[in-house]
Amino acid sequence: MNDPKHTQEELESIWRERVNAAEQEYHRARAEADAALERCGCDSTSAHIEALFLTRARESAALDEFMRVLRIFHEFVVAGKPPSS
Repeated sequence: MNDPKHTQEELESIWRERVNAAEQEYHRARAEADAALERCGCDSTSAHIEALFLTRARESAALDEFMRVLRIFHEFVVAGKPPSS
Protein backbone atom coordinates (compact mmCIF):
# COMPACT_ATOMS: atom_id res chain seq x y z
CA MET A 1 0.00 0.00 0.00
CA ASN A 2 3.01 2.30 0.44
CA ASP A 3 3.84 1.98 -3.27
CA PRO A 4 2.64 5.25 -4.92
CA LYS A 5 2.20 3.52 -8.28
CA HIS A 6 -0.09 0.95 -6.70
CA THR A 7 -2.13 3.73 -5.12
CA GLN A 8 -2.35 5.55 -8.46
CA GLU A 9 -3.50 2.36 -10.18
CA GLU A 10 -6.19 1.87 -7.54
CA LEU A 11 -7.33 5.47 -7.91
CA GLU A 12 -7.39 5.15 -11.69
CA SER A 13 -9.54 2.04 -11.37
CA ILE A 14 -11.94 3.73 -8.93
CA TRP A 15 -12.30 6.81 -11.13
CA ARG A 16 -12.63 4.73 -14.30
CA GLU A 17 -15.58 2.98 -12.62
CA ARG A 18 -17.05 6.36 -11.67
CA VAL A 19 -16.70 7.57 -15.26
CA ASN A 20 -18.41 4.43 -16.54
CA ALA A 21 -21.24 4.72 -14.02
CA ALA A 22 -21.78 8.41 -14.82
CA GLU A 23 -21.77 7.64 -18.54
CA GLN A 24 -24.34 4.87 -18.09
CA GLU A 25 -26.54 7.18 -16.03
CA TYR A 26 -26.33 9.85 -18.72
CA HIS A 27 -27.33 7.36 -21.44
CA ARG A 28 -30.24 6.13 -19.32
CA ALA A 29 -31.42 9.70 -18.70
CA ARG A 30 -31.07 10.52 -22.39
CA ALA A 31 -33.12 7.48 -23.38
CA GLU A 32 -35.86 8.51 -20.93
CA ALA A 33 -35.85 12.04 -22.32
CA ASP A 34 -36.01 10.76 -25.89
CA ALA A 35 -38.95 8.53 -24.95
CA ALA A 36 -40.72 11.50 -23.36
CA LEU A 37 -40.15 13.50 -26.54
CA GLU A 38 -41.68 10.67 -28.61
CA ARG A 39 -44.82 10.87 -26.47
CA CYS A 40 -45.17 14.59 -27.16
CA GLY A 41 -47.07 15.81 -30.17
CA CYS A 42 -49.62 18.35 -31.24
CA ASP A 43 -52.19 16.83 -28.89
CA SER A 44 -49.87 16.63 -25.87
CA THR A 45 -51.26 17.41 -22.48
CA SER A 46 -49.54 19.58 -19.95
CA ALA A 47 -48.53 16.36 -18.17
CA HIS A 48 -46.65 15.17 -21.27
CA ILE A 49 -44.92 18.51 -21.61
CA GLU A 50 -44.02 18.58 -17.91
CA ALA A 51 -42.65 15.03 -18.16
CA LEU A 52 -40.53 16.08 -21.13
CA PHE A 53 -39.24 19.11 -19.24
CA LEU A 54 -38.33 17.02 -16.19
CA THR A 55 -36.62 14.26 -18.17
CA ARG A 56 -34.60 16.81 -20.15
CA ALA A 57 -33.54 18.45 -16.87
CA ARG A 58 -32.43 15.04 -15.54
CA GLU A 59 -30.57 14.40 -18.79
CA SER A 60 -28.79 17.73 -18.49
CA ALA A 61 -27.83 17.07 -14.87
CA ALA A 62 -26.56 13.59 -15.78
CA LEU A 63 -24.46 15.04 -18.59
CA ASP A 64 -23.04 17.67 -16.24
CA GLU A 65 -22.10 14.95 -13.75
CA PHE A 66 -20.57 12.76 -16.45
CA MET A 67 -18.46 15.66 -17.69
CA ARG A 68 -17.40 16.57 -14.12
CA VAL A 69 -16.24 13.03 -13.36
CA LEU A 70 -14.57 12.69 -16.76
CA ARG A 71 -12.70 15.98 -16.22
CA ILE A 72 -11.43 14.81 -12.81
CA PHE A 73 -10.33 11.48 -14.29
CA HIS A 74 -8.61 13.22 -17.21
CA GLU A 75 -6.77 15.64 -14.93
CA PHE A 76 -5.62 12.73 -12.79
CA VAL A 77 -4.47 10.44 -15.59
CA VAL A 78 -3.08 13.02 -18.03
CA ALA A 79 -1.95 15.89 -15.81
CA GLY A 80 -1.20 13.87 -12.67
CA LYS A 81 -3.48 15.99 -10.50
CA PRO A 82 -4.88 13.74 -7.74
CA PRO A 83 -8.66 13.77 -7.31
CA SER A 84 -9.96 15.59 -4.25
CA SER A 85 -13.20 13.59 -3.97
